Amino acid sequence: MKNKAHLPTNYELTNSYDLKQTKLNLIIQITFIIIAGIFVLIAFLSNLEFSSENNGTVALITILSVNIYMILHELTHGVSISMLSKTKSRYKFRFPFLTTGTDAYLNKLSFITVCLTPSMLWGLILGILMFFIPQNYLLSLYIVLALNFAGSAGDYLQVVLVLKTPKDSLVKDDGTKTNIYGMKKTE
Repeated sequence: MKNKAHLPTNYELTNSYDLKQTKLNLIIQITFIIIAGIFVLIAFLSNLEFSSENNGTVALITILSVNIYMILHELTHGVSISMLSKTKSRYKFRFPFLTTGTDAYLNKLSFITVCLTPSMLWGLILGILMFFIPQNYLLSLYIVLALNFAGSAGDYLQVVLVLKTPKDSLVKDDGTKTNIYGMKKTE
């Protein structure tokens, strides 16, 4: 099934979810904590050396880097959506989330690609930078790298939910709700 700008007439809403729902939000928070915990454990077990001459400057750089990363993460979703669907994306701030939405109906593969592209792309870029960054800024970069994966917990949950749908499903995520559409049942 190709991506669509409009819902085909033989499709109907089969499921809808909002990541702010208590149960889904709890799953996201637990996933975030587990992934962040793994990064803390890796740092301790691998004896990563984080040193800095100016902790105040590094803290400021870390805060700035985290905010820039969050914007880049959402922009990466948006660019992925635009490339795959030939439509524009919309961005929203819904505390504590930044969200990207679209009016396009994406097939499963496109939707999964949109969900995973920021985590994989920025994970690769940040991982490579770990080998080249000055020692004073290693902790800042490591925090952003950990946030890249832990902060993508909602994206991972969406992938799991969409993987459970039929092959010909279409998905529309407007940044508030994710709606899944399937072919109408013929009687």
